[in-house]
Amino acid sequence: MLTRVHHVGLVVRRLEDGLAFWRDTLGLPVAKQAAVRDQGVRAGLLPIGRSEIELLEPIDADSGVARFLQRRGEGLHHVCFETPEVAAELARARAQALPLIDEVPRPGLAGMICFLHPKGTHGVLVEFATPPPEDHPPAAPGGGSFAGLALREVTARTLEPTSAAELFALKLGLAREVGATETGVAVGAGGVRLRFLSADARAGAPHAEVPGEGLAGLVLEVADLAAAEAALAPLRPRRRPDAFQLDPERCHGVSLDFRRGRPLTPPPAGGPSAA
Repeated sequence: MLTRVHHVGLVVRRLEDGLAFWRDTLGLPVAKQAAVRDQGVRAGLLPIGRSEIELLEPIDADSGVARFLQRRGEGLHHVCFETPEVAAELARARAQALPLIDEVPRPGLAGMICFLHPKGTHGVLVEFATPPPEDHPPAAPGGGSFAGLALREVTARTLEPTSAAELFALKLGLAREVGATETGVAVGAGGVRLRFLSADARAGAPHAEVPGEGLAGLVLEVADLAAAEAALAPLRPRRRPDAFQLDPERCHGVSLDFRRGRPLTPPPAGGPSAA
């Protein structure tokens, strides 16, 4: 069972630069920071509402993250779902005939982890993680201009949004959101959506499994939208009705939409809420 979006992985050239934005500008705390030698990265985890942001700096030129950075530049890398038992979830994915990167779980910054191959998940690199029991709970809403900052949505582009949502619902067990609209179709886990939007095959990067497919951006929620926009004025936010957006080149390759937040419900005792 996948209980929540544990984190979204972002590749950065320098971990310190990523922390300068997510920690120093947006005020997120750093829960963990370490070199993960077998993955060839320096990484940090920063809680954001119901989930976390994972920053990845390659330190090994032969690593997958280094190759990603070389081909694509900074930006969204993967989405990780938490599960009580990563080995069982991996076995379930294998039984569903989903292609795997990892045949067995391995240690990572988030706990015991494994990856599915994006060619089986409509261009989305998916990680499963079982955190250690002593890991921190989801962060309480902070204060100041970014009070209540939380991850609301991860967006992905795919040639077949409805088929992608069905795959994540039927084969990974995520909760369907009823109805498809001009803004795509979505599934959810632990209060965070994964929304699939239509992709243009002509716009794909050459490294993509399918041109045009892959993670596209994040939607964040914040209690005081006007205060957050004012605090981010040096980054030239672009205002839209009831929202504003930061361009990827100002956020280490990640498109960020900020929207007015909903009240956060504390997770039940014993763990985060399920979808």
